[in-house]
Amino acid sequence: MKNTENRSIKKSFRFTQSEWSLIEKKCVIANITPTQYFQQIAVYGKTAKRDCLKEKNIYMGQIAMIGNNINQIARKLNSEEKVDLWMLQLLLKIEKYLNEKLLL
Repeated sequence: MKNTENRSIKKSFRFTQSEWSLIEKKCVIANITPTQYFQQIAVYGKTAKRDCLKEKNIYMGQIAMIGNNINQIARKLNSEEKVDLWMLQLLLKIEKYLNEKLLL
């Protein structure tokens, strides 16, 4: 339901760079602007669910590929063969990617 009342009151807030980065990531995930994000959080205590099926499918495909890479590395590690440097570098890249995308 759309609010037909004119929003005439303007407020401003201050954030640290890390706080603002987190807010921006949450807005991207919810597919809303920061203004919409703050309005929904303030009024409803949560953001409305958006149709993010396309984005969800993209992330699921990426996670599946990452899982495949992790399984290949695990097989190599469990085979008692020499571990290649590229495997360790790949694991670090995967960890960094997941931390960024999953807001950890």
